[in-house]
Amino acid sequence: MSSGASQTNRPADDAGDLRARADRGEADAQYELGVMYSDGRGVAQDEDQATAWYRKAAAQGHSDAQFCLGVKYQNGLGLPKDDVQAVLWYCRAAGSDGAGRERATSRASTAPAASLSRSGQAL
Repeated sequence: MSSGASQTNRPADDAGDLRARADRGEADAQYELGVMYSDGRGVAQDEDQATAWYRKAAAQGHSDAQFCLGVKYQNGLGLPKDDVQAVLWYCRAAGSDGAGRERATSRASTAPAASLSRSGQAL
């Protein structure tokens, strides 16, 4: 789920430092840990851990993490497939500053709109 716009290019032996920064609440570090767990880069691949770290970063407005949560919901990657949740996360990312904004705007337009009208949820 790597964005290609990673803000840090830390080798695997820096995972401990990254974890410490993430535990202190740094959104960029939380996002990077999500990418590492999602891709299995420097750690064992673990979609549950990836989701947990993406959620922490997304809660702080990190647009790349919000975008990744949308992708996970849209494709059922470690989360139940849910097009409504996917679009909601894409819309959050599109409303944020950062690299995830443009990708989210594009991706939100590809999610099935019928699922939104069936759900009765307003964006």
